[in-house]
This record gives sequence, C-alpha cells and structure tokens, in this order.
Amino acid sequence: MTDIKQSLATAFEDEPPLGIDKAAIVRDGRRKAALRRGYTGAALLATVVAVAVPALLWSGAGGGGGGAHLPPAAELSSTAPSSPPVVTGTSAPGTEASSNPGSGVVTVPVPPPPKPVTERRAAELSAVIAASGAIPADARGTAVPRSALDPSLMEPWEFYALDTSGYLSRADVTSPAGRGSVLLHLHTFRESTRCDPGDTRCQVRQYAGRAVTVSTQEHDGMIRVTVSTAAPDGTVVSAQASNTSDNVTPDGPAPPLTWEQLAKIVTVPGLVF
Repeated sequence: MTDIKQSLATAFEDEPPLGIDKAAIVRDGRRKAALRRGYTGAALLATVVAVAVPALLWSGAGGGGGGAHLPPAAELSSTAPSSPPVVTGTSAPGTEASSNPGSGVVTVPVPPPPKPVTERRAAELSAVIAASGAIPADARGTAVPRSALDPSLMEPWEFYALDTSGYLSRADVTSPAGRGSVLLHLHTFRESTRCDPGDTRCQVRQYAGRAVTVSTQEHDGMIRVTVSTAAPDGTVVSAQASNTSDNVTPDGPAPPLTWEQLAKIVTVPGLVF
C-alpha cells in the first residue's frame, strides 16, 4: 500500500494545484439559471399549473424582477432580474409557490379555476375566438406541437385543456408586423395583471373599457409582449407575442402582433372558464 501511495505521489507531484474559483462558479451558475428561466417559453407553460407567466409564454413577468407577473414561460429580461414566482405543483388547485429569502421566488397562492377544465369547454373557447374577429385577418398561424413531451399538433387559435388548471393555445404566426409565436392562456394567476412599482417595462392601460396589463421584455434581440386582463369570475386571460418561435433566435425585428391586437384578443367577451 505504501508503494502505491508513493507511486501516486510521484506521478502527480508536477501537476499544478487545482484552482477552483468558487465565486466565479456561483456567478456563472446564477447567470445560466437566469437565462434558463428567460427561455422556458410556452413549452413550460404547458406543464406548470398557472402563470407564475406570461406568462410564457408567454414568459414572460414578476416577483420583484420587473414586468408583469407572467407565466414562468414568459419572463425575458435584458438585465436578468430575480426570478418570477414559480409554481411547484402541476395540477392541484390552490398550489402555492415555494420561497427562499432573497431568492426572488415568492409564495403565491394559485386559486382553482371557477369551473372544471374540460376539452368540451376548450372547443367552445376556440369557437368564441374564431367568431370574435379579434384575430387579425393578415396574421397567418402555423400549427405547432403541444409540448416537448406531446408532439401532437395544436391548430392555430384553438384552445386545449391544460390538465386541470386552464386552457392554452399556441401557434407560430407571420403577419405584416413580424414573425414569431403567439400564445393565449386562460388561467387564475392574478399576479399576471399587476406591475412592480417603478417598472417602466410594465403598464396598466385601458382597452375597450377594461384594464389590461402590458409588459414588454427584451433580450439579445428577442422581444416578448404580454397582455393580461382579469374577469369578475376569476378568469385571467393572457396573450403573448414574441418575435421568436424557438426562444433562441429572433425571427425578425418585431413580434407578429402589437399590444393593441393582443388586448383585443384578451378582452373578447366569453373568454372565461
């Protein structure tokens, strides 16, 4: 055994000492975590109970980090602020986000939908959108997979039931304004209708007699605009337009829909649970 130890010591005696910069590792980890939060996008919305938005995508808003409180899906920030609220459950009504002091993750209750989430109601909501005239005639949508785990295609402007938490619609969209993706989400996370004090990227405006929250996030040429409004029954409707279809590379200089066009969608009568 002594001979082995001596041999190993001799073999490594000329090796330089390991230099581990713990502070640099922590900084790099936080930066990568912030970017991961920023690019979770609509796919994460399809697996998280509510917008903690954005929500995703619509992230995608939140939690002391600037912008409206959007779906985890939806947070995009040029300054990589603290993370938006992240809901830890996937379908249980009343789930709360966990929180650690100083982490940027806050405890936020997520109320259950006022009515059960069903595929039948999803089809009814799709019909409401189709008959509303709110979708611009020159906005051409393309079907996309429901999520990374579910390759079945979502037709443009059609909702599907998102487990027991809400309804989701997502499509790649091209219009005269730009090219990218659009996400529509019915949920109950009211934080998505609030702005952090002093945050100039988030504003509460009036559209068609209703208060709508407009949040804009930018990062590396990618722009995400999210508009949310709340109905008296507890339904929150969020619409998000982004100039990227993969949350990695911009498809053009601007999202395919403006905030006014998104506001027209979220204020369509009948978009409730």
